[in-house]
Amino acid sequence: MLDHARHSIGDSLHVKRIPVPILFAVVGVGALAGALLALLRPQMFHGQPPIREITISMHDYTFGGSNPTFYLKPGERVRFVVRNDEQSPIRHNFEIPGLGVLPGKEIEPGESREVTITAPLSGEFTYKCATHRGMEGKIVIRSP
Repeated sequence: MLDHARHSIGDSLHVKRIPVPILFAVVGVGALAGALLALLRPQMFHGQPPIREITISMHDYTFGGSNPTFYLKPGERVRFVVRNDEQSPIRHNFEIPGLGVLPGKEIEPGESREVTITAPLSGEFTYKCATHRGMEGKIVIRSP
């Protein structure tokens, strides 16, 4: 009886072998698909969206000559690179009070400061030079 049970169990297990070339093809396609996803959507694997860089030149008591308004998307990560491009010994600084970016030390001519923020869900915020009244612009957060 034990012999019969063993035989029945053995008969019910059918193992099919996958040909090696097909197995390699399936694994290769999967690896290629994973690599393409990693290149096309890196934030999916790193948990954070890519950083957008905005460079601002400070000169003639303005940001970029006209104190522009910057439009950001909710949750967007932005690195502001602020350069003092004055030709005279005028020092500036950079702050975004509503987003917790403090002025820090003054930026000498030829120096720069980098500030990275993550945009909140909505709002309008002022960026400015705390040293020079009127040297300011807006950051507007809005959905695309």
